[in-house]
Amino acid sequence: MAKKALFIALALALAVVFAAPGSALAKWPSKPIQIVVPWPAANDPSTMILTAMAPHMSKELGVPVKVINQPGGGGVLGAHKVAQARPDGYTLGLISIGPMITQVLRGKTPYKNQDFKPLGLVWSSPFVLACRADAPYNNLKELAEYAKTHELKLAHWGLGAVPTLIAMKAAQIGGFKWKETAYRKLNALLVTKGDADVITFSVTGLKDYLDAGKLKLLACMLPERLPNYPDTPTVKEQGFGDPYSIWFGMFVPAKTADDRANKLSEVFFKVMKRPDVQDTIKKIGSVSHPTDAKAARKQMDSELANFGQIMKQLGVIK
Repeated sequence: MAKKALFIALALALAVVFAAPGSALAKWPSKPIQIVVPWPAANDPSTMILTAMAPHMSKELGVPVKVINQPGGGGVLGAHKVAQARPDGYTLGLISIGPMITQVLRGKTPYKNQDFKPLGLVWSSPFVLACRADAPYNNLKELAEYAKTHELKLAHWGLGAVPTLIAMKAAQIGGFKWKETAYRKLNALLVTKGDADVITFSVTGLKDYLDAGKLKLLACMLPERLPNYPDTPTVKEQGFGDPYSIWFGMFVPAKTADDRANKLSEVFFKVMKRPDVQDTIKKIGSVSHPTDAKAARKQMDSELANFGQIMKQLGVIK
């Protein structure tokens, strides 16, 4: 009996300790939170934005918030890191339409998008088609005519990347085919040094080369023209396909508790609204368009169906 009474007393004592507001189990967050970005840090617009946001998020949450870059596989490696993380509210991921939608459709991911819980979509990246400044074409129509008698090499992230699909659709409409080459380390030097003729890339990463007169823009891939480059028409304006929002969203592992996911979402979007953060987004050239978790999931479901059709038309999937 004495042993039984002692066991009960210890159990009750432990229950009190672990239920206490200041205990390790009750207190959250109690250690650093990481935001995984599945691309290299250099010249990455989203890394720049998150780096500006992290100190303010840390102040709101009371723990350090760290931005961790995990590149590889067109964003798949970093996304997988998030999907596999413990669903305890300490790991978030900034994941784009590519690794979340088109790479999944290709069957190239060790995860499904149901393995993630969206906090919401946050911004879109200003992707463009660019070439050397001395190229004998200045828009997609001229490029298509030139490509009928000259082989053009397209530098891109991979067949599952949305900018690549937009470029492939433009070529299909223009009546030519790219000589496609995917690069793990995609950068402007591939074009300026002559290894490729055209590149799909964010305008932020090309800015220095555009300003120096080494590159020129052929088309903007967003639905509207870029404020910083108003003379560059969109793909749609030029009659070479439909534009798509190359969006980025915040995600946590699917089994993350709703109360923690909601708190992270609340803090993220509160900080994102700060004037200094909005200025950073605009200066970089990204487009802010926050949505809640429900709207994010609805858009993802719609794009799974839409891109499935597009990728079949292009022969990327069967």
